[in-house]
Amino acid sequence: MKYFINVNKSVEEEYGKMFVYDPERNKENQDELEVLNNLDEQDKGKPYIFPKSFLLEVSAEDYERYAEAKRSNIDVESVTENILEKYRN
Repeated sequence: MKYFINVNKSVEEEYGKMFVYDPERNKENQDELEVLNNLDEQDKGKPYIFPKSFLLEVSAEDYERYAEAKRSNIDVESVTENILEKYRN
């Protein structure tokens, strides 16, 4: 299982959201990756297809930290920015 965060600001409502990629269930081609949103109740299990350039791979620990913030309804924006900052360096 791989974990990704959407880093493209052109689709504002998807920016900063985390997604899961399961190579046994999701498709991948040269330019695009199909990922699942398993954290938003309304979109749970819904596949999304993004250009690979929109996605940044993150660790399972960072995915869990983000997921815990969403479940607890804590400052998700702050957690997201903290995770993004970690990978910018």
